[in-house]
Amino acid sequence: MECESLARSEALSTAETLGGAASIVSEEPGVVVIETEADPGALSERLALCHCVSEHLFSCAPDELMDTVRDIDVPGPVRVHSTRVGTSFPEVDLERTNAAVGELVCGRLGVDIHSPRSEVRVVLSEQACVGRCMGRIDRSSYERRKVRNLPFNHPISIHPKYARALVNLTRTRPGGRLLDPFCGTGAIVMEASLAGCYALGTDISQKMIEGARMNLRSLDIDAELLRCDIGKISRVVGDVSGIATDPPYGRSTSTDGEPLPELFSRALGACADVLNRGSRIAMAVPDPLLLDGNGDFETVEVHPMWVHKSLTRHFCILRRG
Repeated sequence: MECESLARSEALSTAETLGGAASIVSEEPGVVVIETEADPGALSERLALCHCVSEHLFSCAPDELMDTVRDIDVPGPVRVHSTRVGTSFPEVDLERTNAAVGELVCGRLGVDIHSPRSEVRVVLSEQACVGRCMGRIDRSSYERRKVRNLPFNHPISIHPKYARALVNLTRTRPGGRLLDPFCGTGAIVMEASLAGCYALGTDISQKMIEGARMNLRSLDIDAELLRCDIGKISRVVGDVSGIATDPPYGRSTSTDGEPLPELFSRALGACADVLNRGSRIAMAVPDPLLLDGNGDFETVEVHPMWVHKSLTRHFCILRRG
């Protein structure tokens, strides 16, 4: 199950990364309206947890939709698509809404089901939110990059869509240096490189470094990978603009026997040595308390996401002071 607050934060972070200052205008279940100068196509190529990037046209009560939609002015011909978030307004028939909106809009602007110049999207949430689709997130591409589809895999590897979300939450611009100091099978450095960053990965395990290289080569993706203990990254990495990582937890073998509190304390100290001031770490941890007690960082956001049984992953964003 996905975490909606995490998806909202990823959307806002990416808008600010690609377009400068951005702000949330309104939000409701399944929908967030952001004022931004970011290019919609660039947003749709970089985001992972959203489904569609649209130009917001208006929001209204469902019973006001037909009166308001008459004034839509978008390039024609047009296609109309209606959907709902969860069980919002169950009395509204989506097929009839499609047909009624289509009759009003396409009657003026023309209709083309297969190759329209504009797709008008009606999303029923707390209101009827109407927009012009400017780009879709290719979520299937993240499924294709799942570790089980790659030559080297490990059972605790992070899903590519969450790896990309962590990259985006660091607000590292294209060309910026982004580090994963626990790179494992390479999921995060893979997504960082595909997002246009200069991707660096370190890991204490030579097996993981070699496996990550194998995975990157299989997808023709470039990144710099180095075997290195977390405490020594400043010697081999240099300054970075962002850090995204999914540190090991849950099994002592994955931490080389080091207790988690000590490992996380060492990791944050080492990250402070390489991360530019004002820049961010985005990381997934089992307990946010593991990140307390380091004066170099302030916790900006925490997004808990239940995984299974007693495991909840907390996606945390820290900013270096």
